Amino acid sequence: MTAPLLSVRDLRVDLKTRIGTLHAVRGISFDVARGETLCIVGESGCGKSMTSLALMDLLPRVAKRSASGLTFDGQDMMRPRVAEKLRGRRMAMIFQEPMTALNPAFTIGDQMVEAYLFHVGGSRAAAVDRAAQMLEKVGIGSARSRLGQYPHQLSGGLRQRVMIAMALMTEPELLIADEPTTALDVTIQAQILRLLKDLQRELGLAIIFITHDLGLVSRIADRVVVMYAGAVVEEGSAAEIFEAPAHPYTCALIDCIPQPGKTERGAHLGTIPGVVPSLIGRQEGCAFRDRCALSEAVCARPVPVRGHGSHHWACIREVAA
Repeated sequence: MTAPLLSVRDLRVDLKTRIGTLHAVRGISFDVARGETLCIVGESGCGKSMTSLALMDLLPRVAKRSASGLTFDGQDMMRPRVAEKLRGRRMAMIFQEPMTALNPAFTIGDQMVEAYLFHVGGSRAAAVDRAAQMLEKVGIGSARSRLGQYPHQLSGGLRQRVMIAMALMTEPELLIADEPTTALDVTIQAQILRLLKDLQRELGLAIIFITHDLGLVSRIADRVVVMYAGAVVEEGSAAEIFEAPAHPYTCALIDCIPQPGKTERGAHLGTIPGVVPSLIGRQEGCAFRDRCALSEAVCARPVPVRGHGSHHWACIREVAA
């Protein structure tokens, strides 16, 4: 069996606050194979973005990262400076809001060239040529003239394409996309998704796609990790998650989106009552139990992990009702 490109075991992220320790990520594990798209999905505040920042070792100073295993192509990313050498070179990230990720005081070209020279080296002329080439690859016309523009001179869709081009400057093997289409209209969303899939096929990229939108997940994912309250509650192939969801939270998320051919016009979509529990302090039992229609007293006890093959879920039930 081929070893995964990225292997994550028992990853935790803790943040000290004035009222206690906030456990943003609570012992999650997953693998990403070469050329695979893994989608991490869940509500806002479930730990998706903290997970991506922990993988890139870009957490805020108040956060502490720990794991029993975190490797990229066999390299131990918990060792000092290993993640620093991989980040930006073999692992790249597209941030959620390009207007804040891009520096408004520098041109697009300056920022792309700086990243390339830092990680790859070579002449500035070669870096400029590479930047223009990547802008063209992501579908931006008049690439040479675009290099002289500032972020505020571009539309939201163009800024997102610039972020993708910048991430691909060094030919990384893993691309982490943190909600890259959230602020875009549906037409631009479709274009960005198509672009990512085309680039993946061309370059052999592995992609971790982070989103709260299961509609996007159904169009791009090979495998899906569902997170809730900092933990993984279900993992499986895209077909397993959408055709036979097993955890009540996954079922509730799917009920909240319209499904072509199944949801009738004018029908009410599902909702999830209640709010995500506090992540401060210890957590006993299933974190979803206060919002779950199937909850029982036993849900306050440690939750077993059930499943078969690549499909696993954390619930007292063999399958959700």
